[in-house]
Formats: sequence, C-alpha cells, structure tokens
Amino acid sequence: MTNKEKLKIIMSNPILWIETFVNIVDKKGRLVPFKFNPQQKYIMRNKGKFNICLKSRQLGITSVALAYSLYLAITKPYSTCMIMSYSLDSANNIFEKLKQMYNDLPECVSLDTIANNRKELKFVNHSRIIVCTCGSKDNARGATLNFVHLSEVGFMNEYLDKQLTAIEQALVPDGCMILESTANGLNRFSELWNKAISGESPMWKPFFFSWVQDKLMFADEYKEYKKRYKIIHGEYLQDSELDEKEISLMNSGATLEQLMWRRLKISNGSEESFCQEFPSNPIEAFISTGSNIFSSAIIQQRLNNLHLTEIRKLPTSGIDPIIKKYSKYLSIWKLPVKNARYYIGVDVGEGLGGSNDYSVISIVDKDGFQCAEWRSNKVKPYEFTDVVYQMALFYNRGLLVIEKASAGHTVIDRIRHDYRYVNMFKYKAYDQKSGKARRQIGWNTDTKSKPMMISDMQELFETGQCLVNSKDLLQEMKLFQLVDNKMKAASGHDDTVMAFAMALQGMKSGQYYFPIGK
Repeated sequence: MTNKEKLKIIMSNPILWIETFVNIVDKKGRLVPFKFNPQQKYIMRNKGKFNICLKSRQLGITSVALAYSLYLAITKPYSTCMIMSYSLDSANNIFEKLKQMYNDLPECVSLDTIANNRKELKFVNHSRIIVCTCGSKDNARGATLNFVHLSEVGFMNEYLDKQLTAIEQALVPDGCMILESTANGLNRFSELWNKAISGESPMWKPFFFSWVQDKLMFADEYKEYKKRYKIIHGEYLQDSELDEKEISLMNSGATLEQLMWRRLKISNGSEESFCQEFPSNPIEAFISTGSNIFSSAIIQQRLNNLHLTEIRKLPTSGIDPIIKKYSKYLSIWKLPVKNARYYIGVDVGEGLGGSNDYSVISIVDKDGFQCAEWRSNKVKPYEFTDVVYQMALFYNRGLLVIEKASAGHTVIDRIRHDYRYVNMFKYKAYDQKSGKARRQIGWNTDTKSKPMMISDMQELFETGQCLVNSKDLLQEMKLFQLVDNKMKAASGHDDTVMAFAMALQGMKSGQYYFPIGK
C-alpha cells in the first residue's frame, strides 16, 4: 500500500485521523499524541444525530469533540462546528485547547486560517469552528451546523432550551449534536436524560460512562492514592474488608486500587458528592441528599434484577379488542389466575401526548406482586375508560382504585353507571348538611391521604412486601422527592408512582365488592 493510499484511508476515518495527526496536553503538562480511551471511542463509533451523555468527571468527551471538529473543518469544506460551554471561563479554556490542537497539527494536513480570534477558527476552505457560551444571544441563528457539542449541560442556565431549539433547526440532515455533562442535581439536564432513557424523547440517544469503566484517565492518581492508603492504614485494602456497595462495584469491574481511591475521595468529602461527580450508575448521579422518598440503593438493586422476572404475552384468544388495540402500552409479568384477587390503581391523564401527564393502570395481586402495567399519554379519557374496564374484567373483575382528580371523575362515572361495574374502591366522606359519613367511589388524593399512601408504598417496597417489575415506575420512584414539604416528582412525571400506590391501598383496604370468579 502506497503512502497516498494510506493517507486516503486515514482521511476517511475520523478516529484514525485524530490518532495520527492530533496532539494533546496531558495531565502532566506534556504534549502527547491523542489516543482514544474506550469511552471516547465508543461515543465516536455509536453516536447518532442527537446524543446525550451523562458521565463521570474528566473522561475527555469535550476533548474528543474538539478533535472531531478539527477533523470535519479540515476535511469537509464549508462545514461549521460549534462547541458551547456553560461559562465564559470554561469557553476560554476550551478555545485555548482547540488552538493548541490546531497549532500542533503537522503541515501535511493543516490549513491556514483567515480568522483566529473571538473564539472562532475560520479556515481557507470556508470551514469554521465556533466556541461560545450558553447565553441570551442566539448563537445558531443564520448558521448551518454540521456538528455541535454542548459541554457541561447540567450547569447551563435558563437559556438552554432556547439554544437547543435554535441548534436543532440549524443542524444539517446528516449532522450530529452531543449534550454532555456530569450531574448537577435535578434540573433541565436530568429531565432530558430521564426522557431519553425512558424512551419519552426517542430522538435522543443516551450514553452513560461510569468512573468504574475508566482505567486510563486517572491511572496515575489511582497509584498515588494506593500508596497514600497504605501509609494511612498500614496495608492495602483486602477483598475481605469490602462492604456491600464495594462488592457491587467490584462485580461491575472496579479494581481494589480504584476502591482505595474511592474511599479516600469520600473521606475528603461525602459519599453523596462523590456519587454526583463520579457516579457508577445514572441513579447515583442525580441523588439529592435527604430528599429522596424511596431508597435509591434498593431501586438500583431492583433495576439490576428486572431481567429475572419474565415478561408475559397476551393470550392469543379471549382478549377484548380494546386491549389488543392498545397492547403496545401494556406490560404483563403475571397473567390472571382463576379465583385470585387483583387490585388495580388508575391515574387518569388528559391524553394530550407530548410532555403531558400519563394515564396509568397498575395491577397487583394479594401478595403485592406487580402483575401488569398500562401506560400512555396519547389515549383520550373516553378511550382510556374502555381500557380500564376491559383490564379489570381480564383480571377477574379486580378492585378498581381510581384517582378522582381531573378526568378521573369521568372514568369513575362511566365505569360505575354505564358499565354497572361494582368492584370499586370507596372512601369515607362526611356530608356537611346531615353530618353523616357516606361512602364515595374513587380515591381522593389530598394533603392527608397522599403522605399516607406514599408512606405505605415506601414501607412495602423497602421491606420487600411488594415487588416492582416496571422500569418506568422505578425511574419515577428515584425522582420522587419531598420538595417544599410536598411529595412529588422533582423532575418529569409521577403518574406511575401514584397508580401503583393506589393499587397497594386497594390491597390494604380489605374492600372487595364482587364475588370471586364471576
């Protein structure tokens, strides 16, 4: 193979081009060839058009974005790349790193610039790279963008949505955008991330990179902390000394050297701050100390073992057409058993789609096992009523616990009076005229009943008296918090939590108004 043929191959492959021609200053201040770590290489090979990356600190994702921008600008005339950061100081540092990469390119591939100031490199082939901050100025207006990287999105301000809208409109059909950040509590970035991993925003492709996966970027620091650990404790950490969390981390790929580094990092701060900066899983990243209702550790343990519970298929016959029609919104983990009792929590949304609330049906048996879940925000209440009724019939005419708020009144009225369905949860309310207590159909969520139902769910979940099988429910539980003395979702939705909690209230109530098996 001739040099010309080799160069042609290199020029067509961004990873080869970067590793062949780009240099970078490492943590020791040395100018070294750019060598991809596994995380950098993975995101380069697997990125789509819209990507969101939650990561541990200092894995070099912004560095590879700069190198890729240089590759595009030099090999593709008339291309425009944008790197956006959260602050002026950060943008200055990023632009200096970009200029270093450019200045150290070999002459055989380097291009002259016609602009090299104000955080912009513009080349003689009319390509350019812009470095900017997330502010009120619409940086994408009038531009045609080939590649955009937003660095530390979790720290960006109220202008983030405005910038994202403008960038999406400016991105060319085969362009690429990467949102990248460490976690910074529950904010717009955490909301975007949760929508991506739940499939609520399917256009965003999620990437998560744990500190456990990194064996290169902190290699020197691992060795330094290992020596320091021995000085402090007299010996290195042994397998027999590991706690439950450390055993889990080792099973995920962590080394004893990394665990000694982790212990010393935590001793200088707190485990919560370490988890935010160096998460081993996405749930850890967004922990807000003291405000989570449900145990994050138990949620993660259940998420890790969801694959052990078999997903069931609907029977091929005897299923009402309305269930079949909307079966894509239905997950089943246990089919109904003859003569068994089932408790069905129902939270009713408006069916408006988008980011609006969901309609959810959650079904548990007498042992607290989550048998089924139906979840959608695209089905109108009048259609959802039919789904609720048919799911109740399918599960042995189970006890329906329907939240009365909003469209819930309509669902309750139709099921009770149009369908003459009897097995419905009732609560006691006093008549203000007569002073007598009356039973009313449905679940009334108020300042007294909500804390009670959530507290009951928390106890049953954390003591192993119920089994959650829904990933959507677990994802909502991890963001269900006490905010300003109110129990609610700190970000996103809590409809699945409410439906499951109501099902558990039905199970606890002892109410059942229909002969079993009929």
